[in-house]
Amino acid sequence: MSSLPQPVEPPPGDLGVRFLYMLLFAVVFWIVSWTLAVTAIAQLLVRLSCGRVSGELARFGGALARYTQQIVEFLTFVTERVPYPIGEFPLQ
Repeated sequence: MSSLPQPVEPPPGDLGVRFLYMLLFAVVFWIVSWTLAVTAIAQLLVRLSCGRVSGELARFGGALARYTQQIVEFLTFVTERVPYPIGEFPLQ
């Protein structure tokens, strides 16, 4: 069973800034969702044409999946850590 990060109480008075970040990351989430869809289709086409998956596309898709997780955790108040481009992009 995986353990989810425990919600962290934000400092008082930061809700306005967080709201702006949430608007930004809602748009970023929408863009990343479409990028993941295009990546999945590209990976399927590579698999159909070459008979094997692309390692580069697999790594890229994995990084996007981890980034999506960070955005969802931020938007749902699971964490206060702001995702990329404010924070770090999840490479591993």
